[in-house]
Amino acid sequence: MNPLLYATGYVGQALFAGRVLYQWLASERAGAVVVPRGYWVMSLLGSALVLAYGVGAHNFVYVMSVLPGTVIAYLNLRVRRQASRRKLLPWAVALIAVVIWAAWKQPRIGEGIWAVIGIIGFLLWGLRHIFQWWVSQRAGKPTLPFSFYMLSLVGSFFLLAYALRRWSVEDAFSLRGKNVPMILGYCFNSIPYIRILLLMRPRATEAAAGSS
Repeated sequence: MNPLLYATGYVGQALFAGRVLYQWLASERAGAVVVPRGYWVMSLLGSALVLAYGVGAHNFVYVMSVLPGTVIAYLNLRVRRQASRRKLLPWAVALIAVVIWAAWKQPRIGEGIWAVIGIIGFLLWGLRHIFQWWVSQRAGKPTLPFSFYMLSLVGSFFLLAYALRRWSVEDAFSLRGKNVPMILGYCFNSIPYIRILLLMRPRATEAAAGSS
């Protein structure tokens, strides 16, 4: 595959990893979970590069997993007014339909248990953005709720398993395989997600106690 295409995928994944690290360090300094504007800027740039890589690598499922985040990153930079669940419903339905279709169309991987794993992973990964956007619109500012990180963590495990399966089938475990950037993208992000969830847990526990 074209070295420039590889570079595009790796730089895009580096921006994805960098945004999580940046937000994690900012949260550690603040002693609470914060979402700096740079997080969304890095998300948008990383998404654009990874989308280009996915198209060049003919990995339609990968493109679909990144596309919702690209749109939501842009919208988070332009949060102005509140949105209702009704307005978000068409986005969620369209995402579910496209992801299911794409996963089943994927050659050799779209069968049996691996199709199920891929569908679950991509749904969790995509729907977390829809939910986060709704919460941010309701709050009037970009925010990342506890459930966003839970969906991210679980979804990343499913997507990593799906990517590893594709690596074994399509790339024969080659380090230059076209699925390697996808594996790296989901391999290391669980560490900051777990730490941020630990930072948020006391606040989530207090909220639950207050509502009971």
